Amino acid sequence: MNFNQLAEQLKHEFLSGWKPFEVAWLFLFITAQVVTYIYYPDSALAMIAGISGVICNVFVSKGKISNYFFGLIFAYSYFYVAWGANYLGEMNTTLYVYIPAQFIGYFLWKQNMQHAEGSDAVIAKALSVKGWAIVLALMSVGTLLFVQALNAAGGSSTGLDGLTTIIVVTAQALMLLRYREQWLLWIVLNILSIILWADNPSMYIMYTAYLLNSIYGYYNWTKLQKAAA
Repeated sequence: MNFNQLAEQLKHEFLSGWKPFEVAWLFLFITAQVVTYIYYPDSALAMIAGISGVICNVFVSKGKISNYFFGLIFAYSYFYVAWGANYLGEMNTTLYVYIPAQFIGYFLWKQNMQHAEGSDAVIAKALSVKGWAIVLALMSVGTLLFVQALNAAGGSSTGLDGLTTIIVVTAQALMLLRYREQWLLWIVLNILSIILWADNPSMYIMYTAYLLNSIYGYYNWTKLQKAAA
């Protein structure tokens, strides 16, 4: 592959398939992160995590594989933000889930992209009733065990931190496996995370953007799943 071909592929990946409101949406929340940092300059890393996280989240909702590049930036910066807040569950989730998932997800998605002309989105799937039952059972057991571990380690807000951690692990797994139901878990997670990060303006705005984008993500992935059925 020569430079011109690579440039054309990157141009197609980053610039094609956008609706005007999606571009406006992305610009709005990136601007909100910058403005928040100007008025509340508590952490440059929080701003970086917020911007990269918003971009990653929007790209996932569109099924674009380049989300993993921005996800890696988010994961490294968010780790240090969570470290500063002593949220042990968030730290461990980032270190052992978010960071590895960026590499694993890229290769899993790479093998399952739509090849229809003009499409650059991943092939989406839907959970069965049995699949939902298994997911909810594993989440319940996992939350109980992990909260106990966080309490023993002396973490902060262990109940909420533990629950959000298990939701992240589950939603991330569904994302890697290309299930649209990941977005229902992201919606719940984002509501809880808004509560968890209520004292950090950058993180609060980031998770508000995530929440709104997750609703759109479920809608868009439902269309992707129907197109692949």
